[in-house]
Amino acid sequence: MKIFIASVLLLSISFCVSGQGIAFTYDADGNMESRYVVTLKSSTSKLETSTDIISIESADQKITVYPNPTKGKICIEISPLNLEEENVMRMYDSAGRLLHTKKIRSERTYMEISGNHGIYLLNIQSGTNVSKLKIIKQ
Repeated sequence: MKIFIASVLLLSISFCVSGQGIAFTYDADGNMESRYVVTLKSSTSKLETSTDIISIESADQKITVYPNPTKGKICIEISPLNLEEENVMRMYDSAGRLLHTKKIRSERTYMEISGNHGIYLLNIQSGTNVSKLKIIKQ
């Protein structure tokens, strides 16, 4: 748990400085399983006038989630998406309760966050890769 918190803290600091950071995933024994380059960019979108884009890149796949913060609707893009593997996204509230599960069937998927304002956790499972993102609903 200490390793995870340190990774999140270092990732947050690097976002503040450069908009880009490195994220790691660890197994239950604390061994590093994978390394990701995470980029946070500011851009414009038809969903909102000023949005943030979260982009996670590994050696074989890129996951992009926007807008974040959101007013309720987010777009998840996975490229390339292997439809022969299990692709699922799960939305949790800040207390860790599962709110919504949705199968991913195309490279671009939308999800509506119907809860109150606050912080939500989005788990994206694409094959054996699992990405965990913090989504803020305004």
